[in-house]
Amino acid sequence: MTTNEAKYREAEQQLWEYVGVTPTEQWLDLRRPATRVRVQVVGDGPPVVFVHGASNGGASWATLVNRLEGFRCILLDRPGCGLSPSRPSRFDDVSQLATFAEDLVVDVLDAMAIDAADVVATSFGGYIGLRTAAAHPDRVKHLVLFGWSVGAPIAKTPFPMRLANIPGMTRLTTSMPVNRRTVTAMLKQIGLRGAVASGRFSTEMVDWFVGLLRHTDTMRNELQAGPKLVTLVRGMNDTILIPVAVLQSIRVPTLFLWGTDDPMGGAATAHAFAGHVPDAQLDVMDNAGHAPWIDDPDHASAAVAKFLAS
Repeated sequence: MTTNEAKYREAEQQLWEYVGVTPTEQWLDLRRPATRVRVQVVGDGPPVVFVHGASNGGASWATLVNRLEGFRCILLDRPGCGLSPSRPSRFDDVSQLATFAEDLVVDVLDAMAIDAADVVATSFGGYIGLRTAAAHPDRVKHLVLFGWSVGAPIAKTPFPMRLANIPGMTRLTTSMPVNRRTVTAMLKQIGLRGAVASGRFSTEMVDWFVGLLRHTDTMRNELQAGPKLVTLVRGMNDTILIPVAVLQSIRVPTLFLWGTDDPMGGAATAHAFAGHVPDAQLDVMDNAGHAPWIDDPDHASAAVAKFLAS
């Protein structure tokens, strides 16, 4: 697929207009490895870095940050996602991925001359947030995690994740037609069934996600980044689990907002995993899925604002 930046920007702009926000754009040069990333900044106040999930982009936080007044929300397009170019090399093993996870947010802060910031993350971004908080507690003021995070035990690996990791499937997966119907079906399978059914995942949001997958190389880059974490039969590879000792070492104030309908693991998984992080707060949100801030943006934004101000 050839990236069409203009068409992607058009879809993204329509999403921002829908939520009533006009972000500013910055390009940052990172150190480890040497690469560039794009961030979009919304609002003024204490800095908060937002780290999205797999095959996604910074604008996925739009319906949350438009409700967070008094904060400087820094929405990162992770390397290879959105308009950020991919890393110069793939991850050969989980240890390399863990090192990347520990360094990414710190390098963003360094590039923006920020000593420390709050971090809000979800899914694969949650893995980055937890690793960062454990390795660099002096750089993270508060940590907020939405939904199941990579690194937590998984109750069920969604079929699209299993299918996409079959050898030779990358080309087929990324060449499949991308339209509202296929994207909506995928969203339902990866934990946003309720958000789609309720209309919380609006037409503008669907169109943005279609634009992300159709007009950028986000999915291809994510599938090719490595290491292989999912298999068709066994699902998620246990080597990606964050050791309990690492979780217990986290001293950053941490809030989990976790949906009862998250297909990767509901309330039981949430209590077991959050219990390993000392003094962590857990807000289990009824009738919410893998992206709780989309299912109930008012509750999510109020909880985040209160926690970050504490």
